[in-house]
Amino acid sequence: MEEGSSTCLVLSQEVPKYLGDEYRSWHQKLVDVALDCDGLLEVNLLEPVSNIQNEWVQIFQFDTVAHLETFLGNNLLKDLIAFLEKKFSVEVVSQVVAGADQLTVPVTIVISKKVKPKFFREYMQWQKEIDKALKKYPGFLGAGLTKPIKGVQEEWVAIFRFDSNKHLDSWLNSDEHRRLVKRGEGFFEDVKIKRIGHGFEDWFSRARGRAQDTAPSQWKMAMLILLMLYPIVMVITIWLLPLVESWPFATTNFFINLLIVASLTWVAMPLITRTFNIWLSDKSGKLTKINTIGTLIIIVLYGVSIMLVAWLSSLNLR
Repeated sequence: MEEGSSTCLVLSQEVPKYLGDEYRSWHQKLVDVALDCDGLLEVNLLEPVSNIQNEWVQIFQFDTVAHLETFLGNNLLKDLIAFLEKKFSVEVVSQVVAGADQLTVPVTIVISKKVKPKFFREYMQWQKEIDKALKKYPGFLGAGLTKPIKGVQEEWVAIFRFDSNKHLDSWLNSDEHRRLVKRGEGFFEDVKIKRIGHGFEDWFSRARGRAQDTAPSQWKMAMLILLMLYPIVMVITIWLLPLVESWPFATTNFFINLLIVASLTWVAMPLITRTFNIWLSDKSGKLTKINTIGTLIIIVLYGVSIMLVAWLSSLNLR
């Protein structure tokens, strides 16, 4: 295990999904311990998926083995894990994954399909072919199929899961997938597809160790993105852009956007979401003390950013 490589602690526990809210609250206590340790890069909480994955999985990624060892040696962490085992009467399985740069976060596709009654048999045969084909593709974790429930839902719901977006895209973009989809087009009255992936909300939910359905208000996300995006763009524009002006226009823009996205995703957003964690957690939509103070602080920081950028610009022109 290399001292300088990023490393993960993976905790898994088979807890009924209906206890999800309670489990998330205890997960957040572990996240709070991790946030007090140096070198934390990322936190993920993977929820159970019916017929695919029974366990809740917590992933804590650190930049070095030494920092992970400090986290593992934390007495509060040990007490919390022991409490989780006692409370839910299920062992917490822990595993350390070295070289965690290669660790990927599973991605799930949920497809709701209203099948035309006259094509029921054809659909069932077609679905079996889909399931058989899926098993041949790298990274496939499992699939599930839920039948319509009279009076509740009319659709068939298919769920399949891959270990990474890369492997999922490999399946979705394959000739075999296109052929099967084309053959099954006539079986359905309506199809809805939901991909559980990473958008702006995930910058917040992953950095704060929460499930995506607990993402903060859109206006708060927008305020923090702007707070981080503006100085990053301006610093790159003032100091870096002149160095690459001789590059082809398309190449320059791609490089600049790559830097901006990387800076936001792995540096700026994790830092700012931890800093404003209490403010983000208040989703009441009311003029509470926390909402008011947090919003005012961000507005002040906007002004500070503008003044700093103006000052840096003046230095650059001299």
